[in-house]
Amino acid sequence: MSLSKAGLLCIVAVAFLSLSLPVAYGQHQHPSLAPPLRPLVKLVGFLNPTLSPNNLLPVVTLKLPGDQKRYTFLVTEIKVMAGPLRTAESILAEVKPYRTSFHIRTSRDIAAQIAAATPSEQLTILAQYSQADRALLIQGFEKGSADGSSQ
Repeated sequence: MSLSKAGLLCIVAVAFLSLSLPVAYGQHQHPSLAPPLRPLVKLVGFLNPTLSPNNLLPVVTLKLPGDQKRYTFLVTEIKVMAGPLRTAESILAEVKPYRTSFHIRTSRDIAAQIAAATPSEQLTILAQYSQADRALLIQGFEKGSADGSSQ
């Protein structure tokens, strides 16, 4: 039984494709099915303080859930605690152009505690930052006095 030239070419083509397919498939980038990692940030500062004209500290705006009001927040400290490689400065630069810097995502109880803070109470917010919607998903919250004592 002899193979014709066409049959031989067909066998060679199938062999070539079957050997090259795994190589081409291995180079294909698969989309990530995992949710993107969000940096865990710590914000320390004061809500609605009276700002001096020579203030050098960053000031951001916060919008609490269920509240149409925007709150100013004087940031005395910001740190990226964990997550993807980001700097605190890059996050602040990213939200600065927007009228609302951060949208707070938290329970009604914590939102009410934040809104009730006086300008002299230091707030510490631990939250996951979502770049897509500039949201801070609150993981921890603490209120203290300006001298550093917690309440």
